[in-house]
Amino acid sequence: MILLLYLFLMGIFAGLIGSVIGIGGGIIVVPFLALALKIPIHLAIGTSIICVLATSLAASIRFFKKNIINPGLAMVLEIPTTIGSIAGSITVAFLKNNVLFIIFGCFTLASGIFTYVKNRWPLKFGAGMEPTASKSSIFDSEYYDQLSGKPVRYHVRKIAYGSALSTLAGFFSGLLGVGGGVIKVPAMNAIMDVPLKVATATSSYMIGITAVVSSVIYFFNGFINPVITVPAVAGVLIGAVSGSFAAGKIRTKYLVIIILAVFILIGILMFMRGFNILNY
Repeated sequence: MILLLYLFLMGIFAGLIGSVIGIGGGIIVVPFLALALKIPIHLAIGTSIICVLATSLAASIRFFKKNIINPGLAMVLEIPTTIGSIAGSITVAFLKNNVLFIIFGCFTLASGIFTYVKNRWPLKFGAGMEPTASKSSIFDSEYYDQLSGKPVRYHVRKIAYGSALSTLAGFFSGLLGVGGGVIKVPAMNAIMDVPLKVATATSSYMIGITAVVSSVIYFFNGFINPVITVPAVAGVLIGAVSGSFAAGKIRTKYLVIIILAVFILIGILMFMRGFNILNY
């Protein structure tokens, strides 16, 4: 019973962080299950895949109501993302536990740094708001920015580059059970000129589609345990819904400092576990 409570509370925290920061809750779920609860990492990743799916579903409903998601762009980028996800989901069965811990540690450190930079210096990632002389695209759109009180029109470019990076994001998503937003969000924003809010919302929407494909492969490999998954997903849904409502109201400049510290700690612990320095 205590275990179920831990899983539920962990899910709330992961869902809240995942929807507010926009990188998915898998980076919280996997280390908690693998390090704190000592659940085999393959099983932890399988559980995370389902949690990421729940996070995406809850957050996307809210984003769609705000008309922030670019569905056309999402569908195009989802094709290479899904291909990468299938490759990652198949690869995970052939990797040893230690290797997965090390890879996850690297990914967590990169996610923490990116999240910090993205939120502390948003102007560095402010592409998509200036007029461009490039040809118009069928993915060009606009959204209403609550902070400025004005509609923001943006032009999407370099679809090929975005697709290539989406393949990489899908691979890591399938391999590690994370959302892949740490790759897709900067790819859409800095390379494709998609505004940060749209990139985050569109990435959250895509994460759910990718997770569906990965979850099927994980299920048939025996890496999903309903006893662990159900309470975690219930918590994630509550946290994700709360986070999606609060995302436009919370100032994240202080929150991201905490996130960076937590992610660095998680990355170090995963490294230590991978190199058998932290063992049990």
